[in-house]
Amino acid sequence: MLTVLYRLLVLPFYVRNAGTFLVVVLLAFGFMRPMDHEALITAALGSPFLLSVIIGLWTLYTYRTLSFVRSQLAAPEHLFLDTLRLVPTPTRGLFWLILFGELLLPVIGYAVWMLARAVHYGAWGAFLIIIIALITLVTLAAVGADYRLRHHPPNAFRLPRTSVKLRYELFFPTYWLRHKPLSLLLTKLISGGLLMGVCRLYPTDDYDERLLLIGMMLALITHSRVAQELHDFEHRYLIFLPNLPLSMTQRLTRYALTYGLLWLPELLLLWRNVPATVSVGYVSLLWLTGWGWLLLLHVLAYGRDVSPERWQTGVFSGFIIGLLAIMFGLPVSAWLLVGWGGAAGLGYFWSSGLKGTEDSQR
Repeated sequence: MLTVLYRLLVLPFYVRNAGTFLVVVLLAFGFMRPMDHEALITAALGSPFLLSVIIGLWTLYTYRTLSFVRSQLAAPEHLFLDTLRLVPTPTRGLFWLILFGELLLPVIGYAVWMLARAVHYGAWGAFLIIIIALITLVTLAAVGADYRLRHHPPNAFRLPRTSVKLRYELFFPTYWLRHKPLSLLLTKLISGGLLMGVCRLYPTDDYDERLLLIGMMLALITHSRVAQELHDFEHRYLIFLPNLPLSMTQRLTRYALTYGLLWLPELLLLWRNVPATVSVGYVSLLWLTGWGWLLLLHVLAYGRDVSPERWQTGVFSGFIIGLLAIMFGLPVSAWLLVGWGGAAGLGYFWSSGLKGTEDSQR
């Protein structure tokens, strides 16, 4: 029974939220150093306010896991789990405790880190509070899931739902994060790994900034299919979008903001791993260049019926040409102008062509 519950409730939760975990890891461990986390934990152990904030975040995460489990129990394909009520209450309670222990592994892992620091510093009051908080969260989650199992709608207790109004720029990142987390995870892991790798080549010696440009190009290649993903999303869920009275400037601005949000983790990684001999201003300019080239790739690929093989061949050919240009000393400022200028110029050119076609048809 535990295997069934794991495959139906635990594994799908981590798969669906893989993108969220990736963003949290990049923000928490890509931007903050281990010593920063140590300082934060030390401060929390001595501050009731900071400790309550951390426990509050754990509570929100537990609420999310409980909401997921309750929604899965209500899904038509999982109605057979109602037979779990036939299991004796002590055994069923043990099942739920083990289940939520697996779902709360990120919380438990960070709590163990805090407990080790509490023992080291002799903060026994904070140690006791953390233990009580963990036991309470796991127990309440287990009780909430078991209550839902034993009470069918419409008489079942319903947790309050919150809704947040999203701007258009957040539509695709949210969709990619929730519905295609593995695609997002692989894209960001490969892109971030490439940038971190080139940043850590000769980190203390005289650093050739051309390596960063090459790393940026490789990171862009990992995002070469994002424009097609965005087109498929809009073609499926936003069919009315092409008919809206939006100018090309408004459309490009919205796409630019969307790609800027998607490209933001790379900026944090660059700032965190910048070589000692390279200025922060240069890596920021490099990130802006990559942002412009992402928009240029979007203009080139969006809405075009190009086979994946042909597109990848074109991207690889462009990489070879770009590599030669970098070797001959083309500066990052030139790459910046080409990326942003090409995206704006091609966008307006194709917009004018579409308007001319519509006028001739009329």
